[in-house]
Amino acid sequence: MGRAVVRELQEHHHRVRCLVHTPCNERMFPDRSVEVHYGSVSDPEALAGAFYDVEAVIHLVGIIRRSRNRTYDLINRQGVANVVAAAKEVGVKHFIQVSALGATNDAGYPYLYSKWRGDQEVVNSGLSYTIVRPSIMFGPGDEFLNTLAGLVKTTPVVPVPGTGRNRFQPIAVADMARCLALTVDREDLKGKIVEIGGPDQLSYNEVISLIARTLGKRRLRLHVPVWMMYIATVILQKVVSRPPITTDQLKMIAIRNVAETSIVQETFGFTPRPLEGNIEFIRSVGFWDGVKIALGSMPTHLRDH
Repeated sequence: MGRAVVRELQEHHHRVRCLVHTPCNERMFPDRSVEVHYGSVSDPEALAGAFYDVEAVIHLVGIIRRSRNRTYDLINRQGVANVVAAAKEVGVKHFIQVSALGATNDAGYPYLYSKWRGDQEVVNSGLSYTIVRPSIMFGPGDEFLNTLAGLVKTTPVVPVPGTGRNRFQPIAVADMARCLALTVDREDLKGKIVEIGGPDQLSYNEVISLIARTLGKRRLRLHVPVWMMYIATVILQKVVSRPPITTDQLKMIAIRNVAETSIVQETFGFTPRPLEGNIEFIRSVGFWDGVKIALGSMPTHLRDH
């Protein structure tokens, strides 16, 4: 999402400074109009060096897959706390936090709980803030849809956790970036939590069907009890380094993940694009890409970050 946000900020004539975690990733920007500092949200010293004369901060960093060295608490909570501290030091006028729809004070959902705790760091900071909580986002480099497309490409029967009736409200990354760029100068959004999504609320079943139609495939859906899929996922996580789905993500699939369908139009003044007709990027997923995804490896041409 970072590159899309940078483009939107430049379209709105903002000067942009980026904190880049991995050297050379700044090559994604087409010119030298973006100022780059290297560092991590886990490194307060690097943050302090990057925040001089900054008036607004858009915090995008977060992880949805945890590991021994990159825990939810370290990145999604403490990382936010570190960025907040650096922002307070220089007197930032507007802190914009990208959270997640469904963020909750319930430790039974580790990812969503970590996002809620990160939000609390912002709320209790004393800074002028806006917290934006999007539903699932889609666009080139999208792990969620590309993973499902890999399943559709490689198997005639697509496993679906439970009934598949739980609903999502996918929003395009480009539209999310536009919302964030517009938020920078919005005094009326300070002190608010804004939950946003695209124009359609779609069930998991409908998302699978849409992906299959886009790829020109006819696929059956096999509804698997969540408890059974959970056991299989636990085993898979021990076998492959990057399973197509984690137990944390499996828990979240059962959660209704929607906002008001008109929220973007009412809050930001434009109509976001629907999922249907805007996911041509999944056509680049090949059969062997699907095999690699199932075996725990996301091809770099699908997710290059």
